Amino acid sequence: PWRLPRIAASLAAGAMLAIAGTLLQRLTGNPLASPEVLGISSGAALGLVAVTIVLGTPDRTALLGAGSLGALATLLAILSLGRRADTAPEQMLLAGIGLTTGFGALLTILMISGDPSVVMLLGWTAGSTARVAPEDAVAALAILALGAACLPGLTRWLDLLPLGAPTGRSLGLDLRRSRLAILVLAAILTTAATLVAGPLSFVGLVAPQVARLTGLTRAAPQLAGAAIVGALIMVAADFVGRMAFFPYQLPAGLVATLVGGPFLMWLLARR
Repeated sequence: PWRLPRIAASLAAGAMLAIAGTLLQRLTGNPLASPEVLGISSGAALGLVAVTIVLGTPDRTALLGAGSLGALATLLAILSLGRRADTAPEQMLLAGIGLTTGFGALLTILMISGDPSVVMLLGWTAGSTARVAPEDAVAALAILALGAACLPGLTRWLDLLPLGAPTGRSLGLDLRRSRLAILVLAAILTTAATLVAGPLSFVGLVAPQVARLTGLTRAAPQLAGAAIVGALIMVAADFVGRMAFFPYQLPAGLVATLVGGPFLMWLLARR
C-alpha cells in the first residue's frame, strides 16, 4: 500500500512525459523540444501554488482543479499566440519559452515569500511522488492508457511533420488540424504527469533521444521506446530516492536527472 501507488504513478508519469516529449520533438522538428518548453508544467505548478496561498491547506480536489486550470490557461494562451501563424512550431516554442520564463519567476518569488503552506510544495516542485494516493496512481494509468490509444491515429502525421510544411502539404496533410491535435494531446499528458509527480522536465527531453539513439526513428517505434525508457527512468529514480538515504527521501525528479543524464552522455559518446 505504500510502495505500489508511488511505483505506478512514477511509471505513468515517466511514460506520459516521454510520449509528450516525442510528440513535441516530431511536431517541431527540434530535438531540444520538451514538455516544459510549452509552459504547461509551469502553468499547472503556478495554479497549485496560487490555490495553496489562497486557501492555506486546500484539499486534493482543489489542488487538482487549480493545477488543471493553470495548465488549460497556458494552453489557451499558446494557441491564441500561435493562431495567426497557423500554429507554426517556432511560434509555439517561442510562446512557451516566454510563458515558462514568466511563470518560473513568479514561482520563485512565491517560494521565497516564506509562506509555510507554499514551502510544503517545495518537494513537489522538484518532482516528488511522496504524497501520491492510490486513486492518483489509478487516474494517471487511465490517462496514460487513453493517450496511448490515441497515438495510432497520429503516427502518419508524426512521420510527415518533421519533413517540413511544404512536403506535408504536398502529401495532403492538414497542418493546422494535425498540429493542434498533437499539441492538445501533449498538453493533456504533460498536465496529468505534472499533477501526479510535479513539474518534471528531464524525462520528456531524454527519453525520446535515447529511443532515437537506439535506432527507433519512425514515429510508432520511437513513441513506444520512449515510453518504456521514460517509465524505467522514473521508476528507478523513485526507488533510488526512497532507499538511498532512508529514512530521508530525495525527489524523484532530481534523481531522474542524475540517472538519465550520464546515460544519455554515454549513448552520445558511443554514437
